[in-house]
Amino acid sequence: MHQDRQTLVLKIVVERYIRTHEPVASGSVVKEFPTPISSATIRNDMAALEREGYLMEPHTSAGRVPTDKGYRQFVDGLSDRDLADPRLKPLKNLLASAPSMEEGIAGAVKFLSNLTGQVAIGVSPPLSSLFLHRLEIVGKDFLTIILISDNGQVEKCAMENPGLSKEEINKEVERINGELSGHPLSDLASKISSITPSCAKEEKFLEKLSKSLQMSGAKREVYIYGIDLAYRQMQKDLLAPLLDALEERMALLSLMASISQEGIGVAIGSEIQSSTLSHVSVLSARYGAEGWQALIGSIGNTYMNYPRAISSLRGVAECLSDFAFQQFPPASADRSFNGE
Repeated sequence: MHQDRQTLVLKIVVERYIRTHEPVASGSVVKEFPTPISSATIRNDMAALEREGYLMEPHTSAGRVPTDKGYRQFVDGLSDRDLADPRLKPLKNLLASAPSMEEGIAGAVKFLSNLTGQVAIGVSPPLSSLFLHRLEIVGKDFLTIILISDNGQVEKCAMENPGLSKEEINKEVERINGELSGHPLSDLASKISSITPSCAKEEKFLEKLSKSLQMSGAKREVYIYGIDLAYRQMQKDLLAPLLDALEERMALLSLMASISQEGIGVAIGSEIQSSTLSHVSVLSARYGAEGWQALIGSIGNTYMNYPRAISSLRGVAECLSDFAFQQFPPASADRSFNGE
């Protein structure tokens, strides 16, 4: 499709279908065309767009609707003029008063969902990008390890007690906090494993603690909001696969990571090549501070309002990055999210 007029016809069809969710007839395009044009010319252009795979006719004489290829052409043709700035002041106020990174992310995901009317998903930064403030351990036979970072983020993991008394555990915790408070959490497991034990059960304790911390260091919290909107807006035969995809999160997060390598990423319908996501569109962006990145995105019908969804996601991601720079000290290593 090379003709400017057909590009404009496609744009009109896509925008009208997004607004009405009804097949678009040639007469409707004529009314919205910026210059006088005959119905016959528009019908010929729409027929050409259908032959080239940008439009399809769901029912005879019912007008035409965009295909995934048509949506892709429309999205790729969007300019900054098409992307109106969303109203982000409420989000900025929310983040300014958020007591922790977790609450900030959760609030941003909810805000994005309400702004777009779609399911929103956000991923927390890696715990390893933070610095240790304090370690706490509670329990008797089965111990809960509580990591408190310098910015107040809390992470919990667990391990079996190899036989230490409460007093012995408290002594080890006091020793670790004294030696390692202020150290990067990314180094915490290796630092603990290098501590010289005074006896065999202390050696076993430090070994188990190191392994538990190593496994929890790459853990990220996933926040999802707006599933109730999906129930109201999506066809029932499309809803179940979407819910399956949200349940099996790793495939979805891997997709979000792969499409957002260079700014806002958009995957449309059949482009996704997934049985659970082939009838929706997925948008993804990255946010973060120095040394790490995390993901935030939006999921909805292929006939979503792409300009609004893209501009909203871009604005929310920028706000989260600003918030992250205030929350996190610089990190030396690159810990970008790769879907794992």
